[in-house]
Amino acid sequence: MAVTIKDVAEAAGVSISTVSYTLNNTGPVSEEKKQRILEAVKALGYVPNGMAKSLKSRKNGFIGYFAHSLYGVVYGEVLRGIENEMDRNGQEMIAAKCGPMQDITHISRLLMERMVDGAIIFSEMIANEQVNLLANARCPVVVLDRELEGPFVSSVLINNEDSAFRVGEYIHSLDLKRVACLTGRGFDGERRLLGFKQAAEVFQLDCPPNWCIDAGWDEKEAYQKTIEFIRGGQRPEVIFAFNDEMAIGCIRALQDMLLKVPEDISVIGMDDIDRSALTNPSLTTVHRPLCELGEIAAGALLGMMRGEESRKIILPTSLIQRESCIKNWAK
Repeated sequence: MAVTIKDVAEAAGVSISTVSYTLNNTGPVSEEKKQRILEAVKALGYVPNGMAKSLKSRKNGFIGYFAHSLYGVVYGEVLRGIENEMDRNGQEMIAAKCGPMQDITHISRLLMERMVDGAIIFSEMIANEQVNLLANARCPVVVLDRELEGPFVSSVLINNEDSAFRVGEYIHSLDLKRVACLTGRGFDGERRLLGFKQAAEVFQLDCPPNWCIDAGWDEKEAYQKTIEFIRGGQRPEVIFAFNDEMAIGCIRALQDMLLKVPEDISVIGMDDIDRSALTNPSLTTVHRPLCELGEIAAGALLGMMRGEESRKIILPTSLIQRESCIKNWAK
């Protein structure tokens, strides 16, 4: 007899509605209850009705790509890579935005009822619980910049932690000590901050907690936060922005305050977007292979759809030295 949502609720000691809230990410559930529900789902091998029915039906021929955004330098490059690989394999794809301001109910339904043959997910709005449900239903899933493993779940990510550590090592090689960071939230931000903090400890860099400033991954916000920070009397030797857009906003703010980059303050970014080579001065940054990330993710998904095993793939990065950083003795 098929396992039902009632069986899961009884095993977890919660109501049916609480199970539904957890699995569909549609309502508040405590972490303790959520964990009990997920353990019950795994132990019982529960698959929602819509997904179970779809397993018996023919394939629909579409891949789903669900991302925080479909535009911008980062998300646009990843999407370009996915499209390249899909085109090479003659695979149709649908794409949908699921950022924090969107109602993702329709996307959850599309995933839960298996309206796609596989999915690439680049958004934290689609919770791990939903990804695991898809895996339980044998729907291949690739998650980007998130570590999640299972029989039908592959992870493709860029080594953010090591990249940020290398930035710290590079700053040390320039004999710079006082470092401020323009940070961002989410998995990427957490890993970059962790990597940089490790480097700061190893190389004895001075980066007080209040010098790590959340600028929301946004150029305009980074501009404003940089002005507030410097006008507050702080004077780092270098500012490490966790993406190039924030670094570009930071450089513009420093220049508007009549500070010279890098003579007064060095600036380093991350991503190596096209604009980073065109700023004045050109931006020292970390190259992240975003288009390749998309291509490899698409290839991994198509491979799982052909019966290949799931896997975790970590892509390396490289430091691009340009004009926005200078050795301490030259200041």
